[in-house]
Amino acid sequence: MRVSTDIVRSQPASLLTTRPPRALGSAAEAVAGARDNPARLMAAFHSSPVPMVMINHDRRYVHVNAPALLAYRVRLAEIRRCRIEDLTPEYLLPTMEALWARLSETGCVIGRYDVANLDGTRLRVVFYALSNALPNLNLVAFVPEGWSDRELAAVGVEPADGASDLTTREVELLQLAAAGRSGPRIAEELALSPATVKKHFEHVYAKLGVRDRAAAVAKAMRLGLID
Repeated sequence: MRVSTDIVRSQPASLLTTRPPRALGSAAEAVAGARDNPARLMAAFHSSPVPMVMINHDRRYVHVNAPALLAYRVRLAEIRRCRIEDLTPEYLLPTMEALWARLSETGCVIGRYDVANLDGTRLRVVFYALSNALPNLNLVAFVPEGWSDRELAAVGVEPADGASDLTTREVELLQLAAAGRSGPRIAEELALSPATVKKHFEHVYAKLGVRDRAAAVAKAMRLGLID
């Protein structure tokens, strides 16, 4: 099953045409699991070899780690003057608004995006976005699309434990959650009751050893479960 993350020119969704690198999931898992400890989260943010940014609710860049500065080809002072719109191609602005709404509603979303760098170059990335990683700050981790885990070998990836414990239905729910589907929307698409969907997620959290949807999606990426 493939999930849509709504990024094409003609509509608010696009396919993840390749499995997200497990290295991105590993980086996402590190920050999603540290939201209760701001110091630990910031340490993971700045030490990660995966590019990461933090954006406030006005969509302005606040924190940018060193790999992201290299990817964006800018200095920190320059990007802190920018909002998401400034690094988004014009044709993707409606998509950006749709993704922002999904992130605000569900807490996390993964997908594919074209970044319009200030120097005129373009960068297509696969991303994981986490709302309220810190108060009033949303976090985005990303890697260039098409990069394999072999190319990202410098990024530590934890062993793929726990994947075999999930049922087919639970994996299906995780994939829809990764696409930014809300609980009621998942229930509607799978012809399940909201209570059943909630119970499935509770089982997923227990099996993966996480406490919420954002952490579950991050771990699912690291385990190679998101197509």
